[in-house]
Amino acid sequence: AGLGQFCGCKMEAVASMDCVASTGSVLSIAQKAAMQSSLPILKKNYKFHQVLFFGKIIGKTADYLIAIGIEDSWLDTKKFFYCQDGVAWAQLPDVTAELKANAAKLPSGLMFSGNPSELFPLPAPPPTGEEEPAEDAESPKITEEQRLAVVVQMIEAETALAPVGALSMRSTGAVLPSPAFAGLDASAAKSISSYVLLNKTKPTSVLTPAVTKSADALASAETIVPKAALCVFADESVGAVTVRNLLWPGALAFCKPGTKTWGYCYFGTGEKNQDIAFMLP
Repeated sequence: AGLGQFCGCKMEAVASMDCVASTGSVLSIAQKAAMQSSLPILKKNYKFHQVLFFGKIIGKTADYLIAIGIEDSWLDTKKFFYCQDGVAWAQLPDVTAELKANAAKLPSGLMFSGNPSELFPLPAPPPTGEEEPAEDAESPKITEEQRLAVVVQMIEAETALAPVGALSMRSTGAVLPSPAFAGLDASAAKSISSYVLLNKTKPTSVLTPAVTKSADALASAETIVPKAALCVFADESVGAVTVRNLLWPGALAFCKPGTKTWGYCYFGTGEKNQDIAFMLP
């Protein structure tokens, strides 16, 4: 959960995953213990400003735990890491336009196997002109690790939410946690308008005062497409409010009203909901 007192994001707040436990997004005691030791080491080795635990991609034989490394700003290119034991983290490959296009060619509903080196053959391109495809030509393939990189980056880019005011833009343009954020009140936390899209900036005018631009730099969650894709639930048992994303089942944002605790995470198979048009009013 990505957080300010960040539950899926800050390594100190892995324990705050209890905020989303009622949704089925849980970690084992062994995984929590391992990450409380391994994430600080990951942060130190790569000299990150912050390391965040993002969630879990479920596979057939094994699951992938995902972490995010943030260098200077939450809007800069993030580094993504995966492991299966909570200890040995490996960096996911950078996602290029070609890799993203190749991953999109795979059939929908294809689950991850749990083996990073597994190969997925891509559909052969249609023959052009009168040329016959070579019989012995090997069809192009991508690895599960490459596919995982594409899916993780896409989910984080489309689903990451933060409470209004939790992040602010510095004079350098960097978006970082705001020291002035004291949390949302209980009624505001239940409104979609109290959240912003963490990876999308709001169009600004040169006439906008610098103070306003700093505090109000990110686009409102109300601008998400399709509308009504976000649903808010209050969990009185732990005093938390969760925002669920129907387009990416398993994607959650959460906050504890009246506190600085907030975050976002993803626990699922990595599949996008292609039937969302039939679910919305």
